Amino acid sequence: MLGPDGIGKTTLTENIRVQLAERDIELHVVSWRRLVDGSPGPAPYPQTAFEQLWVEDWRLLYGGGRVDGQSVDERIPRTFEEFAALRAEETFPLGAEGVRSSGPLASGLVEASLDFVIEAEVVRPKAAKGAVVVRESYGYKPVLKALLIAAACQADTVPRNVVERMIARVTDIYADPFLQPDVGIFLDGASDTAHARRSVEGRGVGVAEDYALSGPTGAESFLSLQEDCNRHFAKAADEWGWYRLEVADRTPHDLCTEIVDNLLAPRLWGV
Repeated sequence: MLGPDGIGKTTLTENIRVQLAERDIELHVVSWRRLVDGSPGPAPYPQTAFEQLWVEDWRLLYGGGRVDGQSVDERIPRTFEEFAALRAEETFPLGAEGVRSSGPLASGLVEASLDFVIEAEVVRPKAAKGAVVVRESYGYKPVLKALLIAAACQADTVPRNVVERMIARVTDIYADPFLQPDVGIFLDGASDTAHARRSVEGRGVGVAEDYALSGPTGAESFLSLQEDCNRHFAKAADEWGWYRLEVADRTPHDLCTEIVDNLLAPRLWGV
């Protein structure tokens, strides 16, 4: 699935899991985060690589930036075990001063390269055994966000036109059949809807969900990044032939029913 942060992909995935379970079909959710957060993963390869690159991905994302005069890099240890104990997604600042564009640019490219490993070593082996595998957030999203942040960085150590070319090339990479899913779903919803849902649920904005790493903060920063992403999502989804799911104010159950009836039933039980 592909859509803005907070649009409801995780909730929707759980609804799909419940409906499939009623037909004795098990659903496997795969993401880099799940692979490093204790979910069973292949070991030692590529599990160790996932864990160590998770650490360096965060280091790169902050691109040498500083918070209260201290380099964020100094807060990031060298080992996965120490880094995991920091619970960075909950405790790290949303923004930093002086983030250099080379950092988030490289962060995005690291994540893009790892999607080939996840596809080859995790997704396809599960699918080959007959499992239904879901990437609730297609890898293109975090990669695109990192590149858009890099393009907006004030401490511009990589020319903006270089970053923009990387955005185009990464979009082409994800168009490759090897990384394309059997069923691609674009959750077409407004970024202000996603932000409102976050507010109602009491969840704040997370790291790299707004432009804070490149300067701007607040609700407008979140909406700006999500709207920029959505423009790329819509164009890519059309080119890839993905299913467009209109979110609006529909319930997760309603959205789930559309996915199951229109996309999954014909493939899984021939209806």
